[in-house]
Amino acid sequence: MATSTESRTAGRSLPQPTDLLLVQRGSTPYRATAEEVKAFMLTPATAAAIGAIRPGTNLSVEADGTLHAAIPGVLHYRGAIDPTTTEAPAAAAVGDVYLASSSGPAMASWSGIAGAEIAQGDLLLFDGSNWSANAALGPDGAGVIRIQVAAPLAVDESDPAQPLLSVEPATTAAAGVLRLAAAEDLIAGTEGAAVDAAALKEAMATAQPAGDYMPLDLSTLPALP
Repeated sequence: MATSTESRTAGRSLPQPTDLLLVQRGSTPYRATAEEVKAFMLTPATAAAIGAIRPGTNLSVEADGTLHAAIPGVLHYRGAIDPTTTEAPAAAAVGDVYLASSSGPAMASWSGIAGAEIAQGDLLLFDGSNWSANAALGPDGAGVIRIQVAAPLAVDESDPAQPLLSVEPATTAAAGVLRLAAAEDLIAGTEGAAVDAAALKEAMATAQPAGDYMPLDLSTLPALP
């Protein structure tokens, strides 16, 4: 009785290195032997040529060919948190970073910085065991900690992670932002609407059309000496 392998191969020979593969695109045929195709597929890839690669450091491949990369040292920003009133995140992972939303001593659950004085805007970094408070992550020790403004600018720091900048409206006593007046603003005398040359010209033309002069009664004028 023939085995399953013998049944599948019965009546035909096994693939040979000299077997010819033929592919045609349009009217142009392309051919290569099985050995040539195998050599091409197993040639290592280079910066200039396509070829085979194999996973290296921090790379892994699943059975279905999915490639994964584990990049060490990556930071994950998790948002703002108040370490003076909020317990340290129990599910924190290596590389998690939080922005301190207020100043004061850190709670006891913040291992590594427990009881330490934290400044608003500090970056709280978890290394897998302990937390550290960093004013900035740049190699030169510089970073934006807080935005300071002067009038007419204003800043809303209710959410330290996303400060909101705004410009105060102008008044007769203080500089600020203005918008150009529309025709209805001129009629209503809207406060804070600025008149530019175009709006002024339009208003004057409406009040006194070109070629339309106001009548003047000369008899009302005082006599010349």
